[in-house]
Amino acid sequence: MSMSDRPAFPPGRPVVRSGRFMPGPQRRIRFAATCWPEFLLPGATLVVLCLAVLDQPVVMAADGILPAFRQLAVALTDLSTSMWVLSVSLVFACRALAASAGGGPRRQRVTALLLGQQALYVFAALASAAFAANIIKRLIGRARPELFDSLGFFHFGGGLMSYAHQSFPSGHSTAAGAFFMAMSMLAPRYRPLFVSFALFFGFARIAAGAHYPSDVAAGLVFGAWVAFCMALLFSRYRLVFTPDRSGRPVLRRHCLPH
Repeated sequence: MSMSDRPAFPPGRPVVRSGRFMPGPQRRIRFAATCWPEFLLPGATLVVLCLAVLDQPVVMAADGILPAFRQLAVALTDLSTSMWVLSVSLVFACRALAASAGGGPRRQRVTALLLGQQALYVFAALASAAFAANIIKRLIGRARPELFDSLGFFHFGGGLMSYAHQSFPSGHSTAAGAFFMAMSMLAPRYRPLFVSFALFFGFARIAAGAHYPSDVAAGLVFGAWVAFCMALLFSRYRLVFTPDRSGRPVLRRHCLPH
């Protein structure tokens, strides 16, 4: 290959040229890149095991939880609600993107652009997961643990308008799974820490008496998968992520101007 035939930049590598941030070429998303078997199979296995082994004994033992501990669990799970994360990430994204379009040194504008895109990814991942979970739980209509004495732990139906029949999957756990998966995609080296946080906030919903273990397991896995798929979508447009050789999203290594 002659020098004139070589590409000016390596494919998929973002560059800054003439004051403009230029993403690499796009690739078509492959369905296999969603890694759905890697989420679905372990997730479904965990949900079935929880249904068969944990749901009934755990909710029966929940009556013995100290009221103070239950109140603490409720307060902790309120920290994982999606509304405040959505609000903060959206406001941060708007301010950062506005700063990137304003005046100032080019390096600062590009940095603001990258931070704005990352905040936008967190918002999109969490909003998509929360929206989908709220639709699914209304369609499934599983009775919450508060109705265990009258309906048991395996009652489904009637969840379209009734909060007491919107247990599966857990909305809080879905939000926790999506948020901490998004954070682990942005900071892969801290992934074990984010997984620990997701499990902690997710399963605190059991101590709060709001969900069965299977509800929490399904929510965590589903939220994590939605966040992964959103990263895949962002990688299609070279926003925050870029596809690797298999088409899966990896964090984009940016070249900032000096």
